[in-house]
Amino acid sequence: MAKVKLELDGKNGQEVVNASSAHIAAIATPEGLALFSNPDPSVVDYLVPHNALAVGVNQVTSLEGQLIAARAAVPGLITALKTAMEARAVYVETITKGDPSKIPVSGFSVASTTAQPIGPLPRPENVKAAMALMPGVIRVSCEPIKGTQSYLIEFREHVEGSTWQQVKVSTKSRNDITGLVSGKSYAFRIAAVGAAGQSPWSDEAVCMAP
Repeated sequence: MAKVKLELDGKNGQEVVNASSAHIAAIATPEGLALFSNPDPSVVDYLVPHNALAVGVNQVTSLEGQLIAARAAVPGLITALKTAMEARAVYVETITKGDPSKIPVSGFSVASTTAQPIGPLPRPENVKAAMALMPGVIRVSCEPIKGTQSYLIEFREHVEGSTWQQVKVSTKSRNDITGLVSGKSYAFRIAAVGAAGQSPWSDEAVCMAP
């Protein structure tokens, strides 16, 4: 007597559901109904584990998609929070006037002190804006200035009548500006902030977002 060959070992959930669906469709044909008129388990009882696995497989697929999307979003979220923290650090320094006994009240640590110029900082030079590898990202940089506590970066669309807006506060002289519209041109300028306050703004650098 011949036996049924299922070959279920090693199959994943979707493959088992597919094999089961093929079986359900086959015995629902006129030929199948004539031959298997009273299946065991019954149609109703058989559909319980079949549907349960199908729902489980769909949930896994959906959650895996959400996980992939969440992981892809994390680098941008990190950048956004770093930008906010850097801006908050400038605020804390301003409010406390750099008092090392008050800065820790904010939850931030006090940076080690080094000799810094007392006078005003010069405006940043050699400002560049270049396309990054990712769409909507432009890398903006300038020559580092000794004594700088933070760099203020402003941008505007490179069209007549557009206004400058702050886009980032950073302790670094080279930064990626994200969230730009691909194909649009933007102008950028940088100012340095030190113990004596803010420097004049740099010349602008223009670049099209990739």
